[in-house]
Amino acid sequence: MAIRFERREKVTRYLDPREGYREREIRTEMRRDPLTGRSARVAHFLGFELRPSDFGPAAEATRPLCPFCPERVAEVTPKFPPDLLPEGRLVRGEAILFPNLSPYDEQSAVAVLTREHHVPLGGFRAERLADGFLACAEYFRRARGGRGEVYGLVSWNYMPPSGSTQIHPHLQAFLTETPGNALEQELEASRRWAAPAGRPYWAELVEAEERLGERFVARGRASVWLTAFVSQGPLSDLLVVFPGRSTLAELPEEAVAELAERLVQALRYLAGRGVSSFNLAFFPAAGERDDFWLHLRLSPRLYLAPRLGASDISSLQHLYQEPYMIWTPEELAAGLRGAVRPT
Repeated sequence: MAIRFERREKVTRYLDPREGYREREIRTEMRRDPLTGRSARVAHFLGFELRPSDFGPAAEATRPLCPFCPERVAEVTPKFPPDLLPEGRLVRGEAILFPNLSPYDEQSAVAVLTREHHVPLGGFRAERLADGFLACAEYFRRARGGRGEVYGLVSWNYMPPSGSTQIHPHLQAFLTETPGNALEQELEASRRWAAPAGRPYWAELVEAEERLGERFVARGRASVWLTAFVSQGPLSDLLVVFPGRSTLAELPEEAVAELAERLVQALRYLAGRGVSSFNLAFFPAAGERDDFWLHLRLSPRLYLAPRLGASDISSLQHLYQEPYMIWTPEELAAGLRGAVRPT
């Protein structure tokens, strides 16, 4: 089987009142994800100009009552029961992991990443991110117990446009038998692909993207950095693939360190382009699988109309489940290539 990057151009014609009703053509593009077949659009947004959001005032307003700041975190956050985690909370460097007061599943945790209440997008340190990811991996190893097929999910909502309800940087981590529709679809599609192909879709994807070069960013010792041909957000998605690995818990510390170092570089680049917010999520299997590779998506988020506080999620994405991209994945990859340094 060969990977197909399917794209189809559309042309819209109209008489433009800004140019004396001269006829104008606007080109858009339909794409289909090579693995799942999900569709998305490369579209335009009239007058779009990305401007960074200033979350400084919100940070100052929320700091006095923030439950994740070091002077309060030990007093107001819950602890794990002794039979699950005798020490109550996991601590690694500045990272502190504890039960989620509003759990997503039976085992659900929050990992605070830093002592700092407000870290600008370009201001993260690699060791802070690595400690947070490793704390989540340790939590999965210890909390899984004798449960069967269970997925260890880690996600990060950074700043209000991403849906975050806290300025203080933190991760969500939980174990679940139901990993969500998108991951379930990828797992099943990966199984179907590998049966006749004899090798993982993800190996084919990495080879094809490196050969084409359009969306290839960098190759490290333990990870391959791309942008997603079909992205979920208007500014396109960074895609990080971990060859031969299926879960976060099995990543060696040096692989997590590499991820954190390159992620800091990517965040600095995005900050320089005016990005102020993002969603990040790991996509794991439930255990070791030959047909599926662990990967991570980072999707920049924004206020589409900042004066109105307008979200970048409309009925097109939310109800029709049809993403659109204003920045193309190829444009994002071209910029990231100069920022994310290969190992």
